[in-house]
Amino acid sequence: MAKGFDSRGIAAVKARLDLVEMVRQYVDLRPAGGRWTGPCPFHQETKPSFSVRPAEGLFYCFGCQAAGDAIDFYCRINGVEFREGLEQLAEKVGVQLSDAKPDPREAQRRSARKVSLTLHGLAQDYYVRCLASARGAEARAYVAKRGLSPEMAERFGLGASPDGWHDLENFLRSKGHEPAAGVTAGLLVRNEKGNVYDRFRGRLMFPIHNLAGQVIAFGARALKADDDPKYLNSSESDIYTKGENLYGLFQARRAMAHHKVGLLTEGYLDVMSLHQFGFNHACGVLGTALTPGQVRRLAGFCSRVDLVFDGDGAGRKAALRSAEMVLSAGLACRVVDLPEGEDVDSLLQKQGADAFTACLDKAKEGLDYCLDAVRRSFAPKDMVDWAGRFLKGFDKPEVQAAYIPRLAGGLGMSEVEFRRHLRLGQEAAAEGRPGPAMGTDTAESRRRAFDRWVLRFVSRHPEHVPQLADKGVREVLSTDRAVALWDRLAAHGEAEVLSVLDDQQKRFYIQSRMEEPDEAEEVARQLEDIVDDVDDMRQRMRREAGLTALRSAAGVEGIEALKKMQAEILGRADE
Repeated sequence: MAKGFDSRGIAAVKARLDLVEMVRQYVDLRPAGGRWTGPCPFHQETKPSFSVRPAEGLFYCFGCQAAGDAIDFYCRINGVEFREGLEQLAEKVGVQLSDAKPDPREAQRRSARKVSLTLHGLAQDYYVRCLASARGAEARAYVAKRGLSPEMAERFGLGASPDGWHDLENFLRSKGHEPAAGVTAGLLVRNEKGNVYDRFRGRLMFPIHNLAGQVIAFGARALKADDDPKYLNSSESDIYTKGENLYGLFQARRAMAHHKVGLLTEGYLDVMSLHQFGFNHACGVLGTALTPGQVRRLAGFCSRVDLVFDGDGAGRKAALRSAEMVLSAGLACRVVDLPEGEDVDSLLQKQGADAFTACLDKAKEGLDYCLDAVRRSFAPKDMVDWAGRFLKGFDKPEVQAAYIPRLAGGLGMSEVEFRRHLRLGQEAAAEGRPGPAMGTDTAESRRRAFDRWVLRFVSRHPEHVPQLADKGVREVLSTDRAVALWDRLAAHGEAEVLSVLDDQQKRFYIQSRMEEPDEAEEVARQLEDIVDDVDDMRQRMRREAGLTALRSAAGVEGIEALKKMQAEILGRADE
């Protein structure tokens, strides 16, 4: 939801975007009547289930139900939240967004972010120039020693920080920026005595980009053996959260979206080596364990993640934790085993792309890898406890159910024994929401069908919302979710309603809009039928309310007589 932005700004951004051209950067679209179709970029498939309707400015996948407009597509394909995506697109198309309700704190936050981005951009330019100058000789020698090509160094924006304590500080001053801003951005450090100095000195600089290509942080490798730590990274700031970003994702995002597969490894140089040897769908974690936020970013581009960690004990533990997290997010996963003593970079530099391809070809499916690791390292009781924790990571009971037979078999247990130990049956029953049996036609099911009919109609024909509102449609909707969707459709115009819908509402709305247009006579007929049904339902509700009041007033003695009267009245109404 685009909270904090006025609808005119959102509409102006969308008006300057061509959804078909945006999607064609990632999908092989073909014209099909009044729409364009192709394979969905959000899940693994080859069939043309992904549909774009230019006249509506909407997309929809009939396979995975991904749906939205141009802003939604941009956010999903780039793995960013709505607000961030909207701001990036507004800047690209030259639209000035304004706050619907000015918030001084929010304005101050955005201003600070803008300054930090500006300072990081200046620092990046400075470090790149230093790498090319005499002061970058040691860093250039290290890059050459590691076998990285000049093209890769340029593509990833490698730089060098000079040895001096105030070189970057003085450069930023020359550009009109005071040291305090550099400290806030994390590029400079202020010690306990109040002295300010450069955070990065005498190091090879790896810029970290956001998905818009802006530099938001740096990783820095020491060039001297006695420098500690070996790697020094930016601290978190208003523009950089370590657990939400991945090194090289900006460079890898299009290849990931095209192949639907991501390669995830650990070090900066591992990522760069993979790209240099043709594996340009690779990115890396940023010096910490994989996080749910990083998995969500990956899920915006691919449906499978291949994990490539070192073959030592720490690497195997990281692979196990990461595989659990990737699988729990609903993505497919494989784990690539490297030869003992090798990391990605050393394997590629020594033996080339074919050696790594051979490792990829032998990669284990994610759950099989987890089960192998658990059987090797855990006691029997701990294995089942691990399986229980793994299952709790899934939000959907149906996904849990699909994994149970494989987990039971992998742990050498019968499914019945496994379920009994975990007590999943009792938990599911306690949390379940049983519905009517298949094939039944209850009053509740008819009311819900009426809800869907009305909401589908007003989604397709919003010009009739005022008339239906006057007729009292809202009063006869049967569920809170139906009322919530009606309220949003009624309160917002067609141009900006998507920005206030949640994912489930958005899918329903877009499914409705993506159908073929109704003929005018059909629209008029449906409108008349809805109005008639609403009138009938409101009358019935008034009668039922009156009878309920009479029953309450009559007490126990008159209850049977009123039951007969109620049956007679309702029977006549249904004739």
